[in-house]
Amino acid sequence: MSEMDYLAKNDLIENLRLTNEMINTIDSYKKDRLKKSESLALTIESTQKEYVAAVKEKYYESEGYKASQKYEELTQNIKDFREIVILLDLIIGVLFSYLFFMLGVNFLSVLFLFLILVAFVYVVYCFGVKYYLNKKRPAAIQSLECVIEEAKTSYDYQHIQHSLLANHLRDEIDEIDQQISRLEEELAKKTVLPEKYRYRSKEIIWYLENLVADNLKEALSALIEDDHRKQMKQMIENQNTEIKHLKEVSQQLVENNHRLAEQLENYQQRLNQIEDKKK
Repeated sequence: MSEMDYLAKNDLIENLRLTNEMINTIDSYKKDRLKKSESLALTIESTQKEYVAAVKEKYYESEGYKASQKYEELTQNIKDFREIVILLDLIIGVLFSYLFFMLGVNFLSVLFLFLILVAFVYVVYCFGVKYYLNKKRPAAIQSLECVIEEAKTSYDYQHIQHSLLANHLRDEIDEIDQQISRLEEELAKKTVLPEKYRYRSKEIIWYLENLVADNLKEALSALIEDDHRKQMKQMIENQNTEIKHLKEVSQQLVENNHRLAEQLENYQQRLNQIEDKKK
């Protein structure tokens, strides 16, 4: 830095312009790197979603799933048919009861036989349905969630992150990182600016070209002074804004107090009128 203080003004400006160009190039590489990183993440994510979608499609098309769905439909149909069975059971019981009446069987015996017959038919139906469903029950299958979790642990799914496209993007990102590192090292060697001022080379050039400063030290001093001035201006603006807000709040409070005072006065007048009427 001390050696750079002796640079001619034109050489200093040229150095700062070079610094600005290198900074812009580094920023361009960083933006490109960000895009590549986002593309890598999206590529992996979309491929993983496609893999899971393929697993779901295969699951829904499997014979086990179709058999399970048919069994569920059969079970639901039997449940829906139960009310009809109960109605038919009652009708059969009523018909047999009527037959018993015709044969001269007394009422209590007919009622007893009716209940026995209805219960017997319903029990036979339940056992028959249970036996039929057990015969038709397909082999148990894994739930879709378990299948997906298992698929995510597979080699193919894990290898998605290391596919040819993903590795190609990683290679490009590594190459960009190397370019950025190389440029940052070159910048550190060539620039006269301290690191925290390198992104402000354009402003420093302006001070030099507009005769505000004759060397780097004066330009940095002017920059620091302008920053301080802007900070003070911003602080004053913030304070003025806060003061304005406080004035508005105070004015609102005064108006509210005034309205409250008027309301209290009106209440007091009404109370006085009521007192006068009582007298």
